[in-house]
Amino acid sequence: MRATDKEKRRQYRTIYRLLYENPRITLKDISKIIGVFFGKNRLNEAFEQGRISIPQIRKKSSKNFSEYVYFANCEDPLELFLQYCEDQRVSYHAVMQGSPNLWVISKEEIVIDGDVLVGGLRSDYHISFAPNHSWGTSIKIMRGRVSNFDPEDYQPKGTIETHWDETIDWDEKDEELFIYFKYNMRKPLTPFIKESDITAEKIKKWLKRLPECCTIITRYYPETRAAYDPYIFIFETDYEDFIIDLFSELPTSCLFFKVSDKLILHAYVDREFLRKVGSDTNDIPQLHIPLLIRDLSKKGVLRRADWATVAYHYRKLI
Repeated sequence: MRATDKEKRRQYRTIYRLLYENPRITLKDISKIIGVFFGKNRLNEAFEQGRISIPQIRKKSSKNFSEYVYFANCEDPLELFLQYCEDQRVSYHAVMQGSPNLWVISKEEIVIDGDVLVGGLRSDYHISFAPNHSWGTSIKIMRGRVSNFDPEDYQPKGTIETHWDETIDWDEKDEELFIYFKYNMRKPLTPFIKESDITAEKIKKWLKRLPECCTIITRYYPETRAAYDPYIFIFETDYEDFIIDLFSELPTSCLFFKVSDKLILHAYVDREFLRKVGSDTNDIPQLHIPLLIRDLSKKGVLRRADWATVAYHYRKLI
């Protein structure tokens, strides 16, 4: 008997939770927990349809893991994009529509040909666990939180951490393992062991200490990734933990980090919540997130907010 769409959605949601908690959970355990014989099929569906991202890892912000991030407005972002494709210092870069229009991640400090809005060392990443509710519910919750926010009651939690004065014990074999698992934490071990001189015991120990060195990132897209637009938000605020908790109410996973004194949010957003257009003034209240940001600014929670859509990007396995 084939699973209904409702049953599949429940199973995708459960798989997301399991991967979020343990990115290398076995197929046997997944099958047992979601109640299907071939859990592998449902897992592959979730990945192929873009409902769940394959778990990835990113290094934390220690002294020997320094990584620089830049957001800039450039006259010719396409030309710079092509140049950075060949630059081995740059691990990731993207052209965006809006302000800023260029995003660059580099292994060392570089000079950007343009007006740099934000630039400097990156903090640790923080990934939200996407709540199981609709976009309408998320906006209702967020509006309520903004309306009721009182600066006198705000208590910083230190959600985003930095470790720039710490050095993590990390050798060439650690780096080799990081490169292997960076974009796919579920890669099989046997082929890697055969092709390298790294033992199974070393890998086991490496995986055990991984949370101390890296952030594990698993993202959820209830209606598939293609249903949303990828946005970068840059916030200036004295209430960063409130902003993190607020936007973590969105039903897609949100990635947060800091550069300099700015809070960065990378989010996949329902198109109607940011760029609803039309000739009817009834459409205006549907610009939920811009109106929410306006309210945050009026209340003094945000000093400034910039955002742009990620148009295209390029990444290197370095």
